[in-house]
Amino acid sequence: MSAPAKAASVHVPAMAWWILALSSLDSVLGMIDRQAVAILKTTLKARFGIDDSEYGVLVTAFLAAYAIFFTVCGRLIDRFGSRKMLTIFILIWSTATMLSGIARSFEELLAYRALLGAAEAGLTPATIYALVRWFPKERLATAYGLRGPIIALGPILAPPVVAGLALTMGWHAAFLVPGAVGFVFALAWWLSDKDAPAEAAARAASNKSTFKAILKNRLLWGLVAARMISDPLWFFIQSWMAGYFQEVLGLTLAQVGSLLWIPPLGSAVLAIGVGAWSDRMVRAGKEVTLSRVYALQAVACLAPLALLIPLTSSVPIVLALFSILMVMCLSWLTLTNVLVATLFDRSSVATAAGVLNALGTVGAAVFNFFAGSIVQEYGYGAIFAIVAFLHPLAAVVLYLFFGRSKPRAATTAGATLEQTG
Repeated sequence: MSAPAKAASVHVPAMAWWILALSSLDSVLGMIDRQAVAILKTTLKARFGIDDSEYGVLVTAFLAAYAIFFTVCGRLIDRFGSRKMLTIFILIWSTATMLSGIARSFEELLAYRALLGAAEAGLTPATIYALVRWFPKERLATAYGLRGPIIALGPILAPPVVAGLALTMGWHAAFLVPGAVGFVFALAWWLSDKDAPAEAAARAASNKSTFKAILKNRLLWGLVAARMISDPLWFFIQSWMAGYFQEVLGLTLAQVGSLLWIPPLGSAVLAIGVGAWSDRMVRAGKEVTLSRVYALQAVACLAPLALLIPLTSSVPIVLALFSILMVMCLSWLTLTNVLVATLFDRSSVATAAGVLNALGTVGAAVFNFFAGSIVQEYGYGAIFAIVAFLHPLAAVVLYLFFGRSKPRAATTAGATLEQTG
């Protein structure tokens, strides 16, 4: 039988597609839970009597816990499996979300957001683990590819859902309702992720590469350095964009809910084009790794557009500028994970991607900790002046590591296409 015929005959159980859909919808729910604070920034500042500096600490609480527990959650998943652990993670983060809705003080809200970050850190590794268990290796890349457009719904739906709940039922409901929905998702996951085919083979494959061996890869550290520099802009946009439109441009919460789905939708669509352009370079004969690096360096040239945001009061122009910046950020998040897939074989790509995304979040946590004080003292203009040069600097880092090294060919057909944040 020919290779194409064999691929066509590979059986994918019907439950595998349900697992793919359910894990993707879990990511959408997780994004709504984490975005609630950002969309309600102005409301929560007034409710708890905090300033931008303290809001920056609130953002950092989530990001720091997320980064710290990324590896911890991965280890727990390797030991106990995705069924048990993801169910527990969803229950914890849903509880943290609901508790945020009844927080009586800023300190309580801070603790609940840290708990949310710690639990949501398990979502990506648990999803990777589950998909490897349910899908044959010939269909894993397809599964990852289908997951991307679904999880992109998270940042698109979050503004209208959170704002709508807050306006109709009060700000508490923006936390209580999504949190309650999470308990339904937890039950659905527990009932679904069982009796997967080839589970033993998947677990055996996960032990082929040691953690120490993965960390010895020099090019991985080049990617880590670049992401620690560039990730702050992505998380800054997620955490501060809604506040900027309300506090600087004067939009109401209702207007934020009706407009702020536009940048994530536009970026999700256009980022696909960036990936397709990178693939076209590969088909044209360029080395796979360098094709990804060239694409990353090219879109990094868009970063200085951030300097224009504080210079205009036009809402459509600012929406367009944020959309362009999000295209750049999303392209970096996706293509750096694809680069990991070219540097590591399938047995270690998830662990390597976990290291990359966890340490990238560390950079974002540090930046957002100081961002609040900078906004408080100097205004948003100072922040945009800084972030305008982060991606170009990261592009230089990529040149230093990849431009002077001969990257080895890709050793896996699959790619880890997870969106962090």
